[in-house]
Amino acid sequence: MIAALLLMAAGLQTAWAQGFRVYKSDGMVAQFSFRTDSIVFYDGIGTDEDFGPFTPVNQCIAGTWYESETETLTFNGDGTTDYVEGATYKFMPYRGTIIIYNADGVPTNILKVHDLTADQMILSVLGSEAFRVLSRTKPIKLVTRITLSPNELTMKRGTSADIIATALPVSASNREVTWRSSNPEIATVEASGRKATVTAVGEGSCVIICSATDGSGVYAECPVTVQDNHEYVDLGLPSGTLWATCNVGASYPEEYGDYFAWGETEPKEDYTLGNYKYCRGSCDTYTKYCTNSDYGYNGFIDNKMELELEDDAAVANWGSNWQMPSTEQQAELVNSSYTTTEWTMLNGIYGCKIKSKTNDKSIFLPAAGHTYDGTNEYIGSRGLYWSRSLYTGYEEYDALDLYFSSNFVRTDDCSNRWCAHSVRPVRKQ
Repeated sequence: MIAALLLMAAGLQTAWAQGFRVYKSDGMVAQFSFRTDSIVFYDGIGTDEDFGPFTPVNQCIAGTWYESETETLTFNGDGTTDYVEGATYKFMPYRGTIIIYNADGVPTNILKVHDLTADQMILSVLGSEAFRVLSRTKPIKLVTRITLSPNELTMKRGTSADIIATALPVSASNREVTWRSSNPEIATVEASGRKATVTAVGEGSCVIICSATDGSGVYAECPVTVQDNHEYVDLGLPSGTLWATCNVGASYPEEYGDYFAWGETEPKEDYTLGNYKYCRGSCDTYTKYCTNSDYGYNGFIDNKMELELEDDAAVANWGSNWQMPSTEQQAELVNSSYTTTEWTMLNGIYGCKIKSKTNDKSIFLPAAGHTYDGTNEYIGSRGLYWSRSLYTGYEEYDALDLYFSSNFVRTDDCSNRWCAHSVRPVRKQ
């Protein structure tokens, strides 16, 4: 019998906690009591005998148990507890109870242990039907919702805006979030915690996605619409070409804007044949856009008749939705069948007003003149606007432009491509 009891005693810490009993051979329950490190069997077994040492019986519940993130119940191995101020306790696993004593040693409550494992204890106040579930580790409270402020954005290309995320509930264990853009070519996102900075980089729509990091799978989306910075006008032309309302480098229709050599994408302080990007200092040393070997460097020709996108000032400065016009588009713009042209003044600046005959809309081209060899010429009296088209009649005057004054408008004009003209973009179709 003693041997049988010993074998069973090895697992008593768990067994008693779950309400098991140790029985004698006659079916009677063996009586026992507890010391700090041993179990004493008595009553019918013979003289009282100590078996052990065992882990102190209180150790199976000792420690801090979490009921929520903020509510805990601590049973210390020395018999004290934070159940009430100055309280102590006695755990009797063979009865499945914890007796709480106040500071005066008077029993004040009995907690019924319904289940006990290494990680969880389910108990109730004796006589109550309400259960308390306690865990060895702080319970995780997941995020259930994320709100974004603002929850949608409409932006101009090149601008930035902030989004603030709030992960709910505020009592969630982990409220950290991550951010990403569904299309970084439209808008990028850089984040620091719950604040994200969105930068519009290309025209179109995308979604900024904010996700919880706690494994809940909760996320929120902020739709972003990026609009072009530059306005355009539909003059009702047969080709459907849409013309910008301003020159590259200008903010208003009457502003001159920047000047560009043909095939260059940045303005310069001075424009000469010697510093032109696509030649080697003379009119017979062109290195790109050359159809005549007499003018190409060492007889070079490439037969390129239009600017490539990489050499288009409109594309480089305004983005891929824009382009310098072809000479055919310029000719259509001033075709008297579709538009009227008028030399006029806008906010004190002379230029050419081009008005549609179908929808009454118009654009204004300021007479910005041009510049070369340190000279600004025709400013206020003439306008010279590059097309993207090469002129091949004679190479030293080799790019076509729109040319106007107070008494004429021409689209068959050509100029030295190293000279600096204005650029009025068209919307890419």
